[in-house]
Amino acid sequence: MTNREKSERLYLLLVISLPLLALIAYFAWVFGGRNLFAVCPPACRGRDFSGGNLAALDLRNADLREANLSRAFLNDVDASGADFAFANLAGASLAGANLQRTNLTGAALNRVDARQTDFTDAVLRGARIDAADLTAADLTAADLTAVSLTHTNLRNTRITEQTRLDPKWRLVWSLIHMPGSVDSLAGVDLRDANLSGAMLAGFDLQGADLRNTLLDGADLSNANLARAQLQQAKLDDQTRIAPKWRQVWEIVNTVDREQQLAGVDLADAWLAGAYLRSADLRGAVLQRAVLRDADLRYARLDNADLRDAELHHAALQEGSLAGADLRGADLTLADLRLVDLRGAVLDDRTVIAPAQRLIHELVNDGAAGRDLRGARLAWANLIGVDFTGADLSDADLRNADLRGAELTDAILTNADLAGAQLPDGYP
Repeated sequence: MTNREKSERLYLLLVISLPLLALIAYFAWVFGGRNLFAVCPPACRGRDFSGGNLAALDLRNADLREANLSRAFLNDVDASGADFAFANLAGASLAGANLQRTNLTGAALNRVDARQTDFTDAVLRGARIDAADLTAADLTAADLTAVSLTHTNLRNTRITEQTRLDPKWRLVWSLIHMPGSVDSLAGVDLRDANLSGAMLAGFDLQGADLRNTLLDGADLSNANLARAQLQQAKLDDQTRIAPKWRQVWEIVNTVDREQQLAGVDLADAWLAGAYLRSADLRGAVLQRAVLRDADLRYARLDNADLRDAELHHAALQEGSLAGADLRGADLTLADLRLVDLRGAVLDDRTVIAPAQRLIHELVNDGAAGRDLRGARLAWANLIGVDFTGADLSDADLRNADLRGAELTDAILTNADLAGAQLPDGYP
């Protein structure tokens, strides 16, 4: 190869490679390289300040997008006009800080100390401000659309008509500062709210959702809490509430303990999903109570008043409803395997599976001489039932309890008795 050919090849290589290298360098600069040489503040995007003390810094109009400021100390700092979009400020101390006109869109502000912090005209859309302290903070004209304020302290927080705030949290703020301006709370969603010390005496909270709501020190005396949801709500010794509703709160928040509730008034109580396994509810008043999805396995509900109660999908297997009043009760999809229905009162409004209604008839009216061919009686509690001369051909009696039953002259041709408990000496 001649010197001229070598020179031409080198020239061609340079012509191709130099623009390519320049392009690579440009993109490296644009996507992060320039940050290595940027002065912070104001150019602090993506920087890690976790646990640091930034109180002495001038953060006005600083770019702190996506920065990690968790647990940072920013008390009294002037960060007006700064951009904190999607920054992590969880656990940071912002007391007395000037955050006017800041952009906090999507920022994490969980557990921040923002007492007396000035958020005037700030944008906090979609920010997470859970378990934060906003005592005496100024939110004048701030945009808090779609913000999460779970358990956040809003006492003495300044909120104006220009403040953009979801209706739920504005209602919570009103209950803390102007309870007299609220007419009714029936059916209202107050989940996760911080209502510690709130004056809610005499309010209609019928059907309200108070799950995971802080109610320590709150005044709920004479409040109507019929069908109010109290799961995981926080009450303490200073919470003023009627004994009945405190007991309902205890019931729905108790797990793995056999509850003694014989004769207790639980009418209109929201007990959906409650753990009531093996509970003693004999003679309890559960009229119009919501027991949807409740665990009532092995529970004793003898002579309980369950009129118009909602037992949809409740687990009642091997329990007792002997003598219970089930008029108007809804037992749709309830598990009634081996449940004692002797003396239970049903009416036309009682919603119950046809097979269970038949079992109720047999237990209470007897089955002597009845045509029960093909009857579905699996898992039925048929203790002591008189089946004398009954035709049970092809009946499904799997796992049924037939102890003490009278089967004289009963026809059991092709009946399925797998797993059934049969009378002594049978056949």
